Amino acid sequence: MVSHEYKLGVEQSPSTNWFQRIGLRFDPYIHLEASSDPHLAEYTVNLDIFNAAWNTEPTVIFAPPGGGKTATRVAVTRICWFDIGGAYPFPLPYNLGIAPLTGAPPTSAHHLRLLLESGTCALLTGMAFRPERLLRASAADIRAIASLLRTALPGSLDYYLAVLRETGTPAGLTPLLERTYALTAPPPPEVLHHFCDVVAAAGTDVITDSPEELFHLFVDLATSALGFSHVLILIDGIDAVYESQTGAHPALQWVSYLLDHAARWSTLNVFIKLFAPNTTEPSITGYLQSRAIPAQSARITWTADLLVELLRKRIFAASDGRFESLDAISSPALSDVERQIVDAIKPLPRDALQVTRRALLQHATRREEEQLNEDDIRQAIAWYQLRMAPR
Repeated sequence: MVSHEYKLGVEQSPSTNWFQRIGLRFDPYIHLEASSDPHLAEYTVNLDIFNAAWNTEPTVIFAPPGGGKTATRVAVTRICWFDIGGAYPFPLPYNLGIAPLTGAPPTSAHHLRLLLESGTCALLTGMAFRPERLLRASAADIRAIASLLRTALPGSLDYYLAVLRETGTPAGLTPLLERTYALTAPPPPEVLHHFCDVVAAAGTDVITDSPEELFHLFVDLATSALGFSHVLILIDGIDAVYESQTGAHPALQWVSYLLDHAARWSTLNVFIKLFAPNTTEPSITGYLQSRAIPAQSARITWTADLLVELLRKRIFAASDGRFESLDAISSPALSDVERQIVDAIKPLPRDALQVTRRALLQHATRREEEQLNEDDIRQAIAWYQLRMAPR
């Protein structure tokens, strides 16, 4: 009897058992959107761009769609919460895609409200993964943090604490509040319950200050009470904003307020990091120059060697270090698999992941051979070239 997993069409995903049978604990190529990949931290490639995304200068980081903007943002976010030691910045992820589609860019008040909502979502989720950050703070600071959470979270703080208690893991919050905060090494359930008790006991006060005053309070609590060195506003999602599809100028209108405040926020120890599509570079660069905004520009650049490293790190992580390349599960006639794939595509991570996974999907449809072969690679590349062909 033929097993169901061998009847899969190429468009379908192999079963978990299929990946386990070939020596992988998960599919390392399935997540084309970095923010949904729980294993991203295990195979991040050390791009030079990390310095620009981490430092204390306002920065605009350009890359084409599929070029690693979100992956870089998510990697920076997770590194910032690696542990509670050292001078790490606080990563405030601000996805412009959450702004209401009213047909007009957010006003300054809207931006501040969205920043506060995004910041408190990230703060509660991060502290649930790293409760020591809160538990070492003074009682007065804990009360202030709890009040800020009650004021700016999109829902009831008590509800989110109930979710943490019921699930026993901070991962229960990530789909509700901030999915990029899927951190490793969560605390034991008893520590998480203690964290919930401390936050709940801190009072039910709500702050009535203006959005600007609340934002300043947020920054102060992050950099003093919680010990972060500075705040990074990691701005993403211009690609998803429907106005940006009509050209670079409408996209610029969505971020002009943020760029205008770059210098002022720097004095508060807050630094914007705008991840923007390369099509917006002339417009944004011209805007920075015309207003003498002190922001640097950087580009995410992928070489063939870096893409090969990206693919090999994924197979290494998925195999728990047993395989350094897809060569390990390939026929003897096939070698340097990752290099063959990279040499046939545009130098973009998303394209590399798509073609590599396509080869594995092709392999999964065959019963007669347990190894990846040359035909799998050829068909995956042909599929890619057909998709890229002008219509």
